[in-house]
Amino acid sequence: MQILIIVNESAGNGKGRKVWLRLQQQLTITYQVAFTEYEGHGQEIAKKWAQQQRDPMLLVIVGGDGTIHEVVSGVVHNKNIVIGVVRAGSGNDFARFFPVFHNSSQIEHYVKSAKASTIKDVGIIHLGNKQKEIFVNNAGIGFDAHVTKLINTSRLKLFLNKIGLGKLSYAVAVIRGLFRFHRFDVIVRADEQEWQFQQAWFVAMSNQPYFGGGMKITPAARADDGLVDITIVHGISRIKLLLVFVTVFFEKHTKFKEITFLQGQHFDIIVGDDQVDCHTDGNYIGVVNEETTIRCTVQQNAWQVIDKYC
Repeated sequence: MQILIIVNESAGNGKGRKVWLRLQQQLTITYQVAFTEYEGHGQEIAKKWAQQQRDPMLLVIVGGDGTIHEVVSGVVHNKNIVIGVVRAGSGNDFARFFPVFHNSSQIEHYVKSAKASTIKDVGIIHLGNKQKEIFVNNAGIGFDAHVTKLINTSRLKLFLNKIGLGKLSYAVAVIRGLFRFHRFDVIVRADEQEWQFQQAWFVAMSNQPYFGGGMKITPAARADDGLVDITIVHGISRIKLLLVFVTVFFEKHTKFKEITFLQGQHFDIIVGDDQVDCHTDGNYIGVVNEETTIRCTVQQNAWQVIDKYC
């Protein structure tokens, strides 16, 4: 089995470089390595290698959720590529649900013992007719995307990463954005059903339960059930929303009447306002405007990840 390691040295404000140096010193098997240099480079590297690959290959990602998003985007529907991850980001929501490598010994054991892989779904969103994105963990419109934008432009995140408290950056951004965010109306459609929500905070589309650095926002979401899970938070005060974010770590948020959970193979989401922020896997991807239809679907058997090895 060939091994390619894609390293984002900048992940986690330099944590990627530290993790990679440790792996490099310990690995004794033959491998090739490529380093990401700019946003989107992980997808370019992975796509190029996937197109050339005819034999089974283990593609190990050293990085965070954003790097994982890029790499998986480049290898979807390639049956020869198996994804393995060594977490090195700030939030690491991928690692909370999917199997990952924790050290070089596990990578070498996996390769030498020819362990199995499992096939997973990927979520897809279309922003009108112009933009198509996948998501491995989750996508969202509204407050969660607004928070993502704040995090990605925050100097505080860099500081918190340096002192090992990167997970707090999401909580800080939530509080900062809480009193600035403009709520919006939204319509959700599936087949012949329609739901209307006023004063919505966000619509989260999930392929697995976790987002925002460990918040289990959609407990029922699974990456192998052929379904996408939608969570809508609506008609709730700003102070009560803070309570929601606290209770979500303990899965108590499911009892709030202002939170609606939907599950299906596809949804159409139409926002009733302009300039509503969007993200996929924590990557800010821009805004949608009033009457834009966001089409959310799921593709089964889209990519492979390492199976649990212990």
